Amino acid sequence: MSNWTRAGDVAVVALIVLFAWLGIRVHDSIAGLGDMARGIQATGASIDRSGRTAAAEVRRSVDGAADAASSVPLVGDRVGAALRDTARSTSNAIEREARATGAQLSASGRDGERDARSTATLVGWLAFLIPTVALLAQAVPHWLRRRRHGSLSWSSQVDA
Repeated sequence: MSNWTRAGDVAVVALIVLFAWLGIRVHDSIAGLGDMARGIQATGASIDRSGRTAAAEVRRSVDGAADAASSVPLVGDRVGAALRDTARSTSNAIEREARATGAQLSASGRDGERDARSTATLVGWLAFLIPTVALLAQAVPHWLRRRRHGSLSWSSQVDA
């Protein structure tokens, strides 16, 4: 086997290793988009927590005002009750909206993370397989011709 033939075989193997490395790098780059999706999930959880905190603060603040209003003669009890009702409905709306928005963001983040992982796997494999198959489609017939003509026998490979 000539040095050129041997160098060609080594080049084919080196290219396949390079394609594998590139496939892994492409996979890792795309999978990194999952970090952004995890950030979206965390934002959803934070919005939910913030909504609960804000709602509790509205209840606390308005309850204090309602207590003060209740001490006003004649209309105080009605004003205090109206303030408490307003605080309750406002805080419930805040919590409901924050919970819904937080849940949507969390679900979007989970979906995005899953999609990033599956896309990374698919594209990484394609980045490896497409050039590797194209390369082997050229190299294998050449190897088979050499084998058929006796220039690629296993015993000559071992002896060399």
